[in-house]
Amino acid sequence: EILASVGKGQLGLLSATAFSALNAFPVEIAFEGMKYSFQVRRAGTDLLLFSIGKRTIKAKILERPDGSYFVSVGDNSTMTIFGTDEALGLRLRMEGTATIMLPTLYDPSELRSEFNGKIVRYLQDDGAMVLEGQSMKMIMPVKATAAGRITHTRGAGSIVGAGELLGALELADPTQVKKILPFAGDFALKAVADGGKKETDSADLMSQVQLMLDGYAPQQDPASTVQQL
Repeated sequence: EILASVGKGQLGLLSATAFSALNAFPVEIAFEGMKYSFQVRRAGTDLLLFSIGKRTIKAKILERPDGSYFVSVGDNSTMTIFGTDEALGLRLRMEGTATIMLPTLYDPSELRSEFNGKIVRYLQDDGAMVLEGQSMKMIMPVKATAAGRITHTRGAGSIVGAGELLGALELADPTQVKKILPFAGDFALKAVADGGKKETDSADLMSQVQLMLDGYAPQQDPASTVQQL
Protein backbone atom coordinates (compact mmCIF):
# COMPACT_ATOMS: atom_id res chain seq x y z
CA GLU A 1 0.00 0.00 0.00
CA ILE A 2 2.86 2.37 0.88
CA LEU A 3 4.68 1.61 -2.38
CA ALA A 4 1.49 2.17 -4.35
CA SER A 5 1.08 5.60 -2.73
CA VAL A 6 4.69 6.52 -3.50
CA GLY A 7 4.23 5.39 -7.09
CA LYS A 8 1.29 7.81 -7.41
CA GLY A 9 3.31 10.65 -5.91
CA GLN A 10 1.39 10.59 -2.62
CA LEU A 11 4.11 11.35 -0.10
CA GLY A 12 2.21 11.40 3.17
CA LEU A 13 1.17 14.45 5.15
CA LEU A 14 3.38 16.96 3.36
CA SER A 15 1.64 18.95 0.63
CA ALA A 16 3.51 19.66 -2.60
CA THR A 17 3.99 23.29 -1.52
CA ALA A 18 5.34 22.37 1.91
CA PHE A 19 7.54 19.69 0.35
CA SER A 20 9.14 22.22 -2.02
CA ALA A 21 9.59 24.86 0.66
CA LEU A 22 11.46 22.46 2.94
CA ASN A 23 13.65 20.76 0.41
CA ALA A 24 14.17 22.96 -2.66
CA PHE A 25 16.01 26.26 -2.95
CA PRO A 26 17.96 28.18 -5.62
CA VAL A 27 21.71 28.86 -5.51
CA GLU A 28 23.51 31.32 -7.81
CA ILE A 29 27.29 31.18 -8.21
CA ALA A 30 29.42 33.67 -10.14
CA PHE A 31 32.75 32.38 -11.47
CA GLU A 32 35.04 33.72 -14.19
CA GLY A 33 32.40 35.99 -15.74
CA MET A 34 29.60 33.42 -15.75
CA LYS A 35 26.57 33.02 -13.48
CA TYR A 36 25.53 29.47 -12.70
CA SER A 37 21.96 29.06 -11.46
CA PHE A 38 21.38 25.78 -9.63
CA GLN A 39 18.17 24.38 -8.20
CA VAL A 40 19.10 22.43 -5.09
CA ARG A 41 16.99 19.67 -3.52
CA ARG A 42 17.57 17.77 -0.29
CA ALA A 43 17.38 14.03 -0.97
CA GLY A 44 18.63 12.85 2.42
CA THR A 45 20.27 13.98 5.63
CA ASP A 46 23.62 14.31 3.86
CA LEU A 47 22.61 14.20 0.18
CA LEU A 48 21.96 17.19 -2.09
CA LEU A 49 20.87 17.17 -5.74
CA PHE A 50 22.14 20.10 -7.84
CA SER A 51 20.21 20.63 -11.08
CA ILE A 52 21.35 22.96 -13.87
CA GLY A 53 19.99 22.70 -17.38
CA LYS A 54 19.45 19.01 -18.11
CA ARG A 55 22.07 17.86 -15.59
CA THR A 56 21.51 16.69 -12.02
CA ILE A 57 24.55 16.15 -9.80
CA LYS A 58 24.47 14.20 -6.54
CA ALA A 59 26.71 15.39 -3.74
CA LYS A 60 27.12 13.86 -0.30
CA ILE A 61 28.17 16.41 2.30
CA LEU A 62 29.33 15.71 5.85
CA GLU A 63 30.16 18.52 8.29
CA ARG A 64 33.24 17.77 10.38
CA PRO A 65 34.06 18.92 13.94
CA ASP A 66 36.68 21.43 12.70
CA GLY A 67 34.08 23.26 10.59
CA SER A 68 35.24 21.79 7.29
CA TYR A 69 33.07 19.70 4.96
CA PHE A 70 33.80 16.29 3.50
CA VAL A 71 32.26 16.31 0.02
CA SER A 72 31.78 13.37 -2.32
CA VAL A 73 30.62 13.97 -5.91
CA GLY A 74 30.00 11.09 -8.28
CA ASP A 75 32.16 7.98 -7.95
CA ASN A 76 35.60 9.51 -8.45
CA SER A 77 35.81 12.77 -6.50
CA THR A 78 36.06 13.21 -2.72
CA MET A 79 37.68 16.11 -0.89
CA THR A 80 37.74 18.17 2.27
CA ILE A 81 36.61 21.77 1.82
CA PHE A 82 37.05 24.74 4.14
CA GLY A 83 34.72 27.65 3.43
CA THR A 84 34.99 31.27 4.60
CA ASP A 85 32.12 33.66 4.01
CA GLU A 86 33.76 37.03 3.29
CA ALA A 87 32.38 40.46 2.49
CA LEU A 88 33.22 40.13 -1.20
CA GLY A 89 32.23 36.50 -1.65
CA LEU A 90 32.83 32.91 -0.59
CA ARG A 91 36.41 31.65 -0.33
CA LEU A 92 36.76 27.87 -0.68
CA ARG A 93 39.96 26.03 0.18
CA MET A 94 40.01 22.50 -1.19
CA GLU A 95 42.54 20.53 0.83
CA GLY A 96 45.54 19.55 -1.26
CA THR A 97 44.09 21.08 -4.43
CA ALA A 98 43.46 24.82 -4.67
CA THR A 99 41.77 27.88 -3.22
CA ILE A 100 39.07 29.62 -5.23
CA MET A 101 36.98 32.73 -4.69
CA LEU A 102 33.32 32.77 -5.62
CA PRO A 103 32.59 36.52 -5.74
CA THR A 104 29.34 38.14 -4.70
CA LEU A 105 27.56 39.57 -7.74
CA TYR A 106 28.87 43.12 -7.65
CA ASP A 107 27.94 46.59 -8.84
CA PRO A 108 30.85 48.08 -10.92
CA SER A 109 29.87 51.59 -9.76
CA GLU A 110 30.85 50.69 -6.18
CA LEU A 111 34.41 50.53 -4.85
CA ARG A 112 34.70 48.46 -1.68
CA SER A 113 37.51 47.47 0.64
CA GLU A 114 38.66 43.87 0.47
CA PHE A 115 40.14 43.91 3.99
CA ASN A 116 39.84 45.54 7.39
CA GLY A 117 42.19 48.51 7.57
CA LYS A 118 42.75 52.25 7.49
CA ILE A 119 42.51 54.57 4.48
CA VAL A 120 45.96 56.14 4.09
CA ARG A 121 44.99 58.56 1.32
CA TYR A 122 43.18 58.67 -1.99
CA LEU A 123 45.30 58.82 -5.13
CA GLN A 124 42.44 60.36 -7.12
CA ASP A 125 40.68 63.52 -5.96
CA ASP A 126 36.99 63.56 -5.11
CA GLY A 127 35.07 64.31 -8.33
CA ALA A 128 38.00 63.36 -10.60
CA MET A 129 37.64 61.18 -13.66
CA VAL A 130 39.36 57.81 -13.28
CA LEU A 131 40.21 55.09 -15.77
CA GLU A 132 39.53 51.41 -15.37
CA GLY A 133 42.31 49.87 -13.31
CA GLN A 134 43.46 53.10 -11.62
CA SER A 135 44.22 52.79 -7.90
CA MET A 136 42.08 54.70 -5.42
CA LYS A 137 44.25 54.32 -2.30
CA MET A 138 47.76 53.21 -1.30
CA ILE A 139 49.35 50.21 0.52
CA MET A 140 46.61 47.71 -0.46
CA PRO A 141 45.23 49.45 -3.56
CA VAL A 142 41.56 49.40 -4.53
CA LYS A 143 41.32 49.62 -8.31
CA ALA A 144 38.44 51.04 -10.31
CA THR A 145 36.62 48.28 -12.19
CA ALA A 146 35.32 50.77 -14.78
CA ALA A 147 35.96 54.33 -15.98
CA GLY A 148 33.96 57.17 -14.44
CA ARG A 149 33.80 60.07 -12.01
CA ILE A 150 34.80 59.10 -8.46
CA THR A 151 33.02 60.28 -5.31
CA HIS A 152 34.70 59.50 -1.99
CA THR A 153 32.41 58.05 0.68
CA ARG A 154 35.02 57.88 3.48
CA GLY A 155 37.79 60.27 4.37
CA ALA A 156 41.53 59.65 4.65
CA GLY A 157 42.37 58.17 8.04
CA SER A 158 39.04 56.36 8.34
CA ILE A 159 39.02 52.83 9.77
CA VAL A 160 37.08 50.56 7.44
CA GLY A 161 35.90 46.96 7.46
CA ALA A 162 36.04 44.38 4.70
CA GLY A 163 33.33 45.05 2.14
CA GLU A 164 32.79 48.66 3.25
CA LEU A 165 31.98 51.20 0.53
CA LEU A 166 34.97 53.51 -0.12
CA GLY A 167 33.78 55.31 -3.22
CA ALA A 168 31.09 55.49 -5.87
CA LEU A 169 31.57 55.80 -9.61
CA GLU A 170 29.38 57.69 -12.02
CA LEU A 171 30.15 55.42 -14.95
CA ALA A 172 31.48 57.10 -18.08
CA ASP A 173 29.81 54.54 -20.33
CA PRO A 174 27.54 52.03 -18.57
CA THR A 175 27.12 50.05 -21.80
CA GLN A 176 30.82 49.12 -21.79
CA VAL A 177 30.78 47.50 -18.37
CA LYS A 178 31.55 43.79 -18.51
CA LYS A 179 28.43 41.84 -17.69
CA ILE A 180 28.17 38.50 -15.92
CA LEU A 181 26.40 36.22 -18.39
CA PRO A 182 24.10 33.36 -17.41
CA PHE A 183 25.53 29.91 -18.15
CA ALA A 184 23.52 28.18 -20.86
CA GLY A 185 25.71 25.24 -21.90
CA ASP A 186 26.04 21.62 -20.80
CA PHE A 187 27.39 21.52 -17.24
CA ALA A 188 29.55 18.40 -17.47
CA LEU A 189 31.88 17.37 -14.63
CA LYS A 190 34.64 14.77 -14.96
CA ALA A 191 33.72 13.46 -11.52
CA VAL A 192 30.25 12.50 -12.75
CA ALA A 193 31.13 11.44 -16.29
CA ASP A 194 28.74 8.77 -17.47
CA GLY A 195 30.48 5.45 -17.17
CA GLY A 196 27.40 3.39 -17.86
CA LYS A 197 24.18 3.18 -15.89
CA LYS A 198 24.55 1.17 -12.72
CA GLU A 199 21.98 -1.15 -11.26
CA THR A 200 20.45 -0.07 -7.97
CA ASP A 201 19.96 -2.86 -5.44
CA SER A 202 16.66 -3.34 -3.60
CA ALA A 203 18.09 -2.23 -0.25
CA ASP A 204 19.10 1.12 -1.75
CA LEU A 205 15.70 1.49 -3.43
CA MET A 206 13.90 0.83 -0.14
CA SER A 207 16.17 3.41 1.50
CA GLN A 208 15.09 5.93 -1.16
CA VAL A 209 11.44 5.14 -0.48
CA GLN A 210 11.95 5.67 3.26
CA LEU A 211 13.65 9.02 2.62
CA MET A 212 10.70 10.13 0.47
CA LEU A 213 8.29 9.13 3.23
CA ASP A 214 10.41 11.16 5.66
CA GLY A 215 9.81 14.23 3.48
CA TYR A 216 13.00 14.40 1.40
CA ALA A 217 13.04 15.08 -2.34
CA PRO A 218 13.01 11.92 -4.50
CA GLN A 219 16.29 10.99 -6.18
CA GLN A 220 14.36 9.84 -9.24
CA ASP A 221 10.76 9.60 -10.40
CA PRO A 222 8.83 7.86 -7.57
CA ALA A 223 6.92 5.63 -10.01
CA SER A 224 10.24 4.48 -11.52
CA THR A 225 11.56 3.63 -8.04
CA VAL A 226 8.51 1.45 -7.33
CA GLN A 227 8.76 -0.29 -10.69
CA GLN A 228 12.41 -1.24 -10.01
CA LEU A 229 11.33 -2.80 -6.69
